Amino acid sequence: MKKHEQSRKLFGNKKKRRTLESAERKTKVVKEKKFHAYVALLMVWLIGFTVVITRYYSRFNDFLVKYETAYELSRPDLAMEDIFAHFEAKDVNYIWDNMTEKPVPSEFENEDTIKTYMSELLADKEITYRYTSDHTEDSPSYVIEADGYTVGGFTLDKDPNITADYGFPVWILGTLEFYTEPFESVKVSAPSNFEVYINDVLLDESYITDSKENTDDSKYVADYGQIPPIVTYEVTGLYEEPEVSMKDFSGFTIEPVYDEATDIYSSGYSNLHPDKSELSQFAIEFTTTFANVISQDASLSDLNIYFPENSEDLGYISRNTALEYFTAHGSVTIENEEILEFTAFNDDLVYIECYIEQWMQMGWGGSDPEVVDTTTHLYIANIDGEWKIIKMRY
Repeated sequence: MKKHEQSRKLFGNKKKRRTLESAERKTKVVKEKKFHAYVALLMVWLIGFTVVITRYYSRFNDFLVKYETAYELSRPDLAMEDIFAHFEAKDVNYIWDNMTEKPVPSEFENEDTIKTYMSELLADKEITYRYTSDHTEDSPSYVIEADGYTVGGFTLDKDPNITADYGFPVWILGTLEFYTEPFESVKVSAPSNFEVYINDVLLDESYITDSKENTDDSKYVADYGQIPPIVTYEVTGLYEEPEVSMKDFSGFTIEPVYDEATDIYSSGYSNLHPDKSELSQFAIEFTTTFANVISQDASLSDLNIYFPENSEDLGYISRNTALEYFTAHGSVTIENEEILEFTAFNDDLVYIECYIEQWMQMGWGGSDPEVVDTTTHLYIANIDGEWKIIKMRY
């Protein structure tokens, strides 16, 4: 009995052990299946996560590239380079069109004159830029130099109406300056009855800075006319050296003379007159008659037509004792007539210096004539439509 129970007990234990082993094997199989499913699921998740990460990383990388590009494009120095390029190219029209305050030309010049001046400041120069002392990233400002000499500058502003990608600013030109200082000036000296032009613009009395009376000649003609003073005009605020021209009282063009020492364009009284030919002949005829009167080859009364009534000069000639002592001679001819000087003070008053030679056949000294030269200095005025000698200067 005992053996039978022991056998049954042993058999039961074996059966139980086999059941446990079978259960363990089943559990192990289940666990292995679950593990493999977990690994497969993990692999799927990892692959999906990697795909997502890779996709979003690519997008993020694209974002970073675009962001950096937008940032670089929003830098103010890029806008500065575009503007500076116009200075390098000496693009005066661009500079002029964008100047914050354009210089106003005087009545003697125009915009083209100032543009020429600007071009000359930039021509053949190395154009550079630098930051100003108050330059900041939010308030950019630059100085433009030509061979190291400051000629202008500009600032940049953020465009209030437009922004770039990601909210970055768009920079536009703020202010632009180009230093155009009109340093040129001109002085012109001429008789007050001349017309003086600067760049073909007639000067009026407001430009007269000085006036000098002609006392040397005025004392001879005071009873018959006035000699215009010599006045000086001055014009400042010019960009270029101007063209100076003149016309005298009769409208004849007078070429001014430039004196480098005094830096003045000037002209004396005119040597032109509408009746110059007639007046020159008048002076020659008078001088011939005068010389012949002195040499007793003409009558004193022959001089009357040349002087006004009650002329002091005619009285002086008639009282001249030299008329009584001139050397006796034969025939006389007049040679080498010449107008040495012709000065027209106005339409009705002129000064003429006349030279003639009397060739006299003397009673001694051979056959060659004696040459007697005479020079007269005549102030001649138009009196009631007739030219008369109002004064002789000795």
